Amino acid sequence: MVRESKITLERPDMRAHVLKAALLAIEEVGFTQLRVKDIADRAGMSTSHVLYYFGSRDRILVSTLLMSEADLDERRGAELARLDARAALDRLVELYLPQGPQDVRWRLWAQVIARPPDDEETLLRLDGFFRSWAAELAAIVRRLSDLGAEAAEDFAVRHCRLMDGLSGDVLLGIPGHDALWAKETVLASMRRELA
Repeated sequence: MVRESKITLERPDMRAHVLKAALLAIEEVGFTQLRVKDIADRAGMSTSHVLYYFGSRDRILVSTLLMSEADLDERRGAELARLDARAALDRLVELYLPQGPQDVRWRLWAQVIARPPDDEETLLRLDGFFRSWAAELAAIVRRLSDLGAEAAEDFAVRHCRLMDGLSGDVLLGIPGHDALWAKETVLASMRRELA
């Protein structure tokens, strides 16, 4: 049985096409079973053609994560700009945390952390996404409190790292540690500090 996916494959840019096919393959077969052939099949290409663009399965996963984070970064900024500060804080936390153990974006992060890229450019891009989240959170915190820029940045970095840690529990599927638990834990910590 073929499962309907929310990912649409288009072909204007072959690298982007392969990355969308990778997301689709991850959704359908999961990380454990994922092979380059699964990605190639969904892209309508040969395995060697896919590897021509990326070189390895690990590079495909890193590139897929970079694409996913860039898309989310753009959507997040537009979405949060329309909300008041309290609603924006809640929504940012929801967007940051995994939705459950099978959250594809967070599973990609776990794979990349387990097998990190060795080039500085990619590492700086990954760090840039973290900094973007922290900057967005700091801006919201400044709207909600009288914290100065440095204190708001410190608050944001600490709470992003807290969300990173809680995300591990959600990804592991630890009983009682689901997405709602993580969100409530983070928001409670934030509210205590902002009170």
